[in-house]
Amino acid sequence: MIFRPPPSRRAPRASGLPRLTAGGFTLLELLLATAIGAIVLLVINTTFFAALRLHNATHEKIDTDLVLQRTLGIIRKDLAGIMLPPNAQSTTAKLSGQLVSDSYSSNDLDGNSERVTPDIFTNSGKMDGWTPFAEAQMVSYYLSPAPDGGATKNLVRVVTRNLLPVTEGTTLDQTLLTGVSTAAISFYDGENWVETWDSITSITLPSAIKFSLVLAPRENATTRNDPGPIELVVPVIVATLTTAQQAAAAATTIQ
Repeated sequence: MIFRPPPSRRAPRASGLPRLTAGGFTLLELLLATAIGAIVLLVINTTFFAALRLHNATHEKIDTDLVLQRTLGIIRKDLAGIMLPPNAQSTTAKLSGQLVSDSYSSNDLDGNSERVTPDIFTNSGKMDGWTPFAEAQMVSYYLSPAPDGGATKNLVRVVTRNLLPVTEGTTLDQTLLTGVSTAAISFYDGENWVETWDSITSITLPSAIKFSLVLAPRENATTRNDPGPIELVVPVIVATLTTAQQAAAAATTIQ
């Protein structure tokens, strides 16, 4: 019997072919891959934070505009609902009053605040099952120093709902808008805008009332903020007898 060794499991290597060895990335390839990865991460980081800043600025602008539109809506409602001043024979003299910008009632805020408007008797009061008073109320607007001691001011609305109090009446102070720089009111007499009005002397109401305010730039704003003046013009629909007579005389003169 002839013994033969088992064949080898390793295939014979052809002569003349190079030996294959296990290899990896070279140092140059690693440096190149690292540089490309860093550039991609830098682009992603820049894009992400730019989108985040845009998101924050947009939401900040929306929130500011919502508060401003709500404030202008309240002011528009107060001015549009202005009531006729009473005469000497009026039985509702206590439910309405004169529009006088030089003298005020006791509807005050405090000694540190700047009054913006005279006392305005208006029918803008809310009537519901929880409010014990009618729609007639007296409102006035002030610029009050900011509680944090900053350079900006707050626009405050002072409301007196009970115009027929048995005892001393109480007022409600409402902070409508913060970050206000200046605020003012003016009256249209049919030809020009004037800064003062006295319905006792003129026996009339103005044809329109303009409320203007300027917002202070925000120090921590994410975008450059250069606010301009905001003006709200509200026509006065009600007319006194003197106003109606003046309008009729003007119409006759034009004809």
